[in-house]
Amino acid sequence: MQDITTNRIGPNNSGTAVQARTVQGGIGNTTNTTHLTTVQQERSLPLAKDAVPAPPSGFVGRDDELAALLKRLNPEVAQDGGSGAVVVSAVSGMGGVGKTALALKAAQTASEADWFCAHLFVDLHGYTPHTPPLTGASALDVLLRQVGVDLEDIPAEVGQRASFYRSGLQALSRADERHRPVLVVADNACCLDQVRPLLPGPGGHRLLVTSREALAIDGHSPLTLDTLPPDKALALLRARLDPADPRRDKQEELEGLAKRCGYLPLALKIAAALLARPLRLDPERLVARLVELSRFADDEHDLSAVFTASLEHLPADRVRAFALLGSKPGPDISTAMAAVMVAAHAEKSGEVEGVLEELAGAHLITSTGPGRWGMHDLLAEHACTLTPPDIDNEASREGHDATADARQQALDRVLFLYTTVAVAAGEHLRARKGGPPLQVFSDKKEVLWWLDTEIDNLLACVRTAHHTRRIQIAMLLPSLLGDYLGLRRRLDDAVEVHALALESAQQVGNVHNEAVAWNNLGIALRQVRRFGEAIDALTRARDLYQQTDDAHGEASAWTNLGTVLWQVRRFGEAISTLTRTHEAFRQIGDAHGEASAWTSLGIALQEMGRFGEAIDALTRARDLYQQTDDAHGEASAWNNLGIALRQVRRFGEAIDALTRARDLYQQTDDAHGEASAWTNLGSALQLMGRSEEALAACQHALDYCRQAGDTHGEAQNLMGIGAALLSADQIVEAVEALTRALELFEATGDDHLATITRVNLARVQEAPDSGSGS
Repeated sequence: MQDITTNRIGPNNSGTAVQARTVQGGIGNTTNTTHLTTVQQERSLPLAKDAVPAPPSGFVGRDDELAALLKRLNPEVAQDGGSGAVVVSAVSGMGGVGKTALALKAAQTASEADWFCAHLFVDLHGYTPHTPPLTGASALDVLLRQVGVDLEDIPAEVGQRASFYRSGLQALSRADERHRPVLVVADNACCLDQVRPLLPGPGGHRLLVTSREALAIDGHSPLTLDTLPPDKALALLRARLDPADPRRDKQEELEGLAKRCGYLPLALKIAAALLARPLRLDPERLVARLVELSRFADDEHDLSAVFTASLEHLPADRVRAFALLGSKPGPDISTAMAAVMVAAHAEKSGEVEGVLEELAGAHLITSTGPGRWGMHDLLAEHACTLTPPDIDNEASREGHDATADARQQALDRVLFLYTTVAVAAGEHLRARKGGPPLQVFSDKKEVLWWLDTEIDNLLACVRTAHHTRRIQIAMLLPSLLGDYLGLRRRLDDAVEVHALALESAQQVGNVHNEAVAWNNLGIALRQVRRFGEAIDALTRARDLYQQTDDAHGEASAWTNLGTVLWQVRRFGEAISTLTRTHEAFRQIGDAHGEASAWTSLGIALQEMGRFGEAIDALTRARDLYQQTDDAHGEASAWNNLGIALRQVRRFGEAIDALTRARDLYQQTDDAHGEASAWTNLGSALQLMGRSEEALAACQHALDYCRQAGDTHGEAQNLMGIGAALLSADQIVEAVEALTRALELFEATGDDHLATITRVNLARVQEAPDSGSGS
């Protein structure tokens, strides 16, 4: 049989990231202790094949535009002369004209017509207040998660991500029994650079983009959305009134109101909601008030006048809530967080929910999901111009200018609460068996749900804290999010927020927290494969920790530096660094940190072919993880130990070690780690001649990789399956498996394994007796 060369895989092959988190004089009762942790790899997020939100209720006045857009989207209608080119539909128009509503309605109609096998969605945040526009790379990250690509396999470079994205769309189409294409909706774009990487490639897929700009994407002219025609604007106003309401017959007054709203759907909906309120405002009186409010405006169709008129008819506490919510960090907010922002107490969420529902009924905010609220960017801009009314404010009773301070106080409260909950989330993620009971969250699953839901708001909190010089939060919050961002492979975000933490620490001359930020930034830079910058960052962290006499921090920086050094194949320096590190952790009595250092050292020794020393290092790591009750760390040590034992042909011990790793990964609910152990186990079984068991092991791992969208893992397991099939003299099947592995390695850009597979495949095909062994 021809030798099939395989490569070690596993969640710890990239090294062990050790993060030090210390913020001096932090918020609340946060203690000034340094936490050292191993970042653990979680399984990918679930596939989101129907990610497009539902359109807003009461969609009227856009029948012609909807029909034109659906004609572009319909896969059964030949586009571009039947050339098969990518079809892109862009909807452009001013803010508030209803672009998103039209796109969501078109997506809903397409779903009901069963045109597509999946409906993906990304908000590009081109004009969202307090949230920077998504880059093309970040937008691809969102879509790759919906496609189901394994988080660990999402590459850093935008071109590689685009390749994964196009492959993912093709995979969804192939998996569909009718081979239907995919619809991708990219909402709220501000420039072509956000959109170009999202072009879906061949296969009949459709990309639907909304933007205030007239974006000519890939040669396709946008569908420009204008304000509503007068008759349709009138129909929108009438549709919001009760059928028995006599004001529906006041056509001239309603036409005047529609004109005063500029026929803009956003303004019309707010005016209609105002008419529908119990006060039963007369349309003519509302027009007169809008004229009065607009008398100093350059544009007779002053949109802010409509907003102001709506607010005039709300109680002061509703106006105050609206004004404060305009400053919320992030794209949306939960009811509990809104209660803290507007009422200073989370316990008042029940009361505040009624306020929020009334604001939503007035079309001043929107419900983005159960218990969550958003605001149109034009309304948010208006809210930020308002002075929040003083409602029995404590600062007022103390003689302060409460109205001037209310917005800053609200922002302080919500930033504090986000950070406090993030502290509890971080404690859960770092918790190990035998530790003290934890509060706030019941289990890790609940922690991850909260972080998945709030992460965009938490990132916005970091940016807001940095830009408003709330230094303690700007330094602390990125460290609290570091584990999660690595876990979910939000690597670009990690680089951004750790860089902001670094700037904040430097602004106030906090050397120790500057060291923390350099260390965390070095980890993030390593993960995005910017190795030179990572080495520089970690070297700076090490030196600053030395200056502040922080032995724990210095040891963690050494560990991370050693990991990067072996990744760039500077093995001698890596081994020297990691040897120094495990001794430093031993001297300060940190067994868990020592275990992490031994693990990284063991992997580096394997890379140099020093397998005996690697086995000793990984055995020490395993024992220390057992002492600290870290089952997941123990699993990774067993996994890498099994690989080293296999390399020195101690196959029986290797199989025992890899079986133990598989079981521990299963116990700790790490499906990705379990799959890697199955893969390595299959390789060891194959080398012992136990081909049937090897085939079964690789098939276990292959099933997981396909379910999780782990294309690279799928290719590695197909290599193992090919070897097992060759041992069973199933030559045709082996060639098929290796051919498919080669295709996948090429698709994922792994030139090294693609070359190995190509060589092995050629040997199999050229040797007439390859099935008989060699």
